[in-house]
Amino acid sequence: MRLNKILLILILIGISSNFFGQSLESEDLKCEKILQEISDNIQKNNSSKFNFKLEIKSEDINEIQNGYTIIQKEKFYYKTEEREVICDGVNVWTYLPEDNECYIDLLEDLDNTLNPSEIFTIWKEGFKFKYMDKKIVNNQTIHKIKMFPYQPDKSNFHTIIMEVNESLKLIIEASVKTKDGVTIKTSISKFVSNPKVNTKQFFWDEDSHPNSDEIDNR
Repeated sequence: MRLNKILLILILIGISSNFFGQSLESEDLKCEKILQEISDNIQKNNSSKFNFKLEIKSEDINEIQNGYTIIQKEKFYYKTEEREVICDGVNVWTYLPEDNECYIDLLEDLDNTLNPSEIFTIWKEGFKFKYMDKKIVNNQTIHKIKMFPYQPDKSNFHTIIMEVNESLKLIIEASVKTKDGVTIKTSISKFVSNPKVNTKQFFWDEDSHPNSDEIDNR
């Protein structure tokens, strides 16, 4: 599985009793309110930048990657020690410096690929919620929310657990379990609203990657 296809991303246990049904609805609304505040806070920005730590584990994979990402609407760029991923909103260029190779794909063709900004909005469709707990860290309130797909047979995800910093209005950690046994944990260490953006960064630049082999899968 190509790891760039799993970035990246990013909520109701059915109880028939009316009493518990009402409690459950209240729990859903609580989770949605928390997550909506996060989405609103991010989406008001023209651009965003954040540093992240990506941990990927499965039977065959045990990797830790550190990097950063820049987002501007549907365009994004992210870089780790192992790869550089560039997207203009339609095309995705994945450059592997060790091999000096660049894979070119259409974003819509890449299974499990998320615009990095979708870590902040993935909850909006197709999930049910469970509020897990709340803790205070350095005088800041952290909520933990678990998400399950409404239609597990049609989803690539098994579960998603998010930790939300209420004070910063930011998702600080997201742990995604896929149905094929891969766990991807993304931790956000620094977030910058409306950073200065070089729009050329969202397009592949052959001159900056001399003699690279391009594999065009479009």
